[in-house]
This record gives sequence, C-alpha cells and structure tokens, in this order.
Amino acid sequence: MQTSPPDPDDLALFRDFVAGTRPLEQDKIAPVVKRSKQKRPAATSNSSTAEKLFFFSDEFEVFAETQGTLSYVQNGDDPHLAGRLRRGELEPQVVLDLHGMTAQQAKTELAGLLNYCEQQQLNCACVVHGKGLGILARKVPNWLIQHPNVRAFHTAPRSWGKHGALLLLLKINQSTEQQFRELTRR
Repeated sequence: MQTSPPDPDDLALFRDFVAGTRPLEQDKIAPVVKRSKQKRPAATSNSSTAEKLFFFSDEFEVFAETQGTLSYVQNGDDPHLAGRLRRGELEPQVVLDLHGMTAQQAKTELAGLLNYCEQQQLNCACVVHGKGLGILARKVPNWLIQHPNVRAFHTAPRSWGKHGALLLLLKINQSTEQQFRELTRR
C-alpha cells in the first residue's frame, strides 16, 4: 500500500509545534529482580526421564489405523472394562492435554501422567491427543499398550473428546481397588 507524501502545510505545523523541545533523558533505574524465597522444583535428571520412558518404544506398533474407535484390554483382565470406558461409566480423575506437543514431549508427559497416577492412586485418566495430522493419535495407543500399569483404554465418549482422546484405566493397589469396586457397584 502506497502512501502519499505529507502535505507541506502539515509539516510546517508539526515543526512549529515541536520547536524548542529536547529529548528526554533516561532517569529511571532498572528494576532489581527479587529472588523468590520459594524453592524451584528440582530439575529431572536424564536418568529419571529415561527410566520413565523405559516402557515406550516407537518401533512397537499394534494400532496402525486410528481413524475408528480404539479399544484395548490387557491380557487376563476383565474384557468388559473397555465397554465401561466407552459408556462413560468411569470418569477420569485427571486429564492430560497433548495438543501442540512434539512426539518426544508427548511421550515424556505421558510417562509423567502414569507416574503421577501411580503416586496419587488414581485409576482413571483421560489423554487428549487431538486429531491433527494423526501422529500422536497413532503413537499414544501404541505407547500405552506397552506400559504394565495400563489395564484398558478406549476412545473417549463425546463429552471427553471422542476420537481426539482416550480414557485409560490403570492398575492401583489392592485396598484402593477394592474401594473402587464398591463405588462402581452402587
């Protein structure tokens, strides 16, 4: 877009208006950064990250096509678990959103989620991988199958993201699992 040259009368008016002004001197003192008294979270070492990612191999691929509904139940577990996840009978206690992450970042976050669920004794989680190009939609289920604490997963119901998310059911310790069974019987 071209602009026309300024009007000579406007330039003269501007020069008259700013005549006698001088540039401002910088008299401000740069702010001092205050040190926080809170401790920063300890940086995770490469060995602990590698330990978390131990279960996830990018070469292992069971689900090559992820356009439809995905369903998995660990061998020897109740085959009806995936159906319960599909119907929304089990509500996730935590949600992990992987939108905008690279595959490596998503793998690390997924390992962190599974570790968090184990520490907090959470048995149901939702992983939102999105649809996009389908990279995470293909990788996430294949990573989850490899983890020993994943009992089952299923494509999430519409309220939790449908084909852009998975609901997971995780292994928890025996006493918490008994409490879970009592809650689901009601």
